Amino acid sequence: MPHPYEDQALVETVIRHSLKINPLQVERMTEGTSTCVYRITTESETLYLRILPEEDASFGPEAALHEELRTRGVKVPAIHVEPYNEALQRSIMVTGEIKGQPLSQSVGLGRGKLEEIMREAGRDLAMINSVPVAGFGWIQRDAQVDRNLRAPWPDQRTFALEYWDMDLAFLTKHGTLSQAETTMLAQLLKRYDTYLDAEQGYIAHGDFDSTHIYQLDGHYSGIIDFGEIRGVNQWYDLAHFHLREGEHLPFDLQTPLVQGYDSVKTLPADYQQRICFNSILINIRILSHILQTRPPSWYTQHQLEALRQDLQLMLS
Repeated sequence: MPHPYEDQALVETVIRHSLKINPLQVERMTEGTSTCVYRITTESETLYLRILPEEDASFGPEAALHEELRTRGVKVPAIHVEPYNEALQRSIMVTGEIKGQPLSQSVGLGRGKLEEIMREAGRDLAMINSVPVAGFGWIQRDAQVDRNLRAPWPDQRTFALEYWDMDLAFLTKHGTLSQAETTMLAQLLKRYDTYLDAEQGYIAHGDFDSTHIYQLDGHYSGIIDFGEIRGVNQWYDLAHFHLREGEHLPFDLQTPLVQGYDSVKTLPADYQQRICFNSILINIRILSHILQTRPPSWYTQHQLEALRQDLQLMLS
């Protein structure tokens, strides 16, 4: 039996009567993974209705984050939240549109303009990564937690290595990693052990790449999709962007991103090593998760190449 939030007619009724929106079109989107997403087109704007699939989960923490970021001047969407919608039996959130298109589809702007946009995005990212979280790991969305930014783990090390041994065992057993590469990864953890130390967590976007950075007419317009937020050290988003470099655009955009970031939140001399180290940790988790459910693809091959390059850099 389908869930209420999968019933398009019911969703449209909620949009019209509960949310008081008069849509021209309502379309379920396929991109959402952590939430169910409907695109709402009206005469004057495009809105997005997000519905949490878990019955006891709340958008409260994410709403609080959006409000805090907008107060700080970060370009993120305006939002409206209903902690619990009776008809859909779920927490729902409507987000406004960030105008323009993602950088991943903006190669025609040219390198210089893309670099300008990335510096602005870097400044916003630094402000995002300055919002404190109580704990580490996925932001808790329990209804009783309400709007507080809390995560379950006491420190970065526990969260970062939660699946490490299991992931390495899987990737080695199935031939994704060679025994030599597994040995190199063990050496990496030993050599850079102190990089796992962090007692204060901060918000990470969680899926930061060029598909979530928007521009309008060649000017930075904002960052979208905070459905993967978590409490981590300050390196997670920079490392995730590093991992995704080259997927959509042929230019080095990490350098201007870091320049913008550093203008707000000064980075240490070893920032590149810290980015690569955290990228490797993220990469192993994602590779294992994907390959346990899907066959290898160009995407996993890209990640493997990035992993090997980072390992070579870190252990040379």
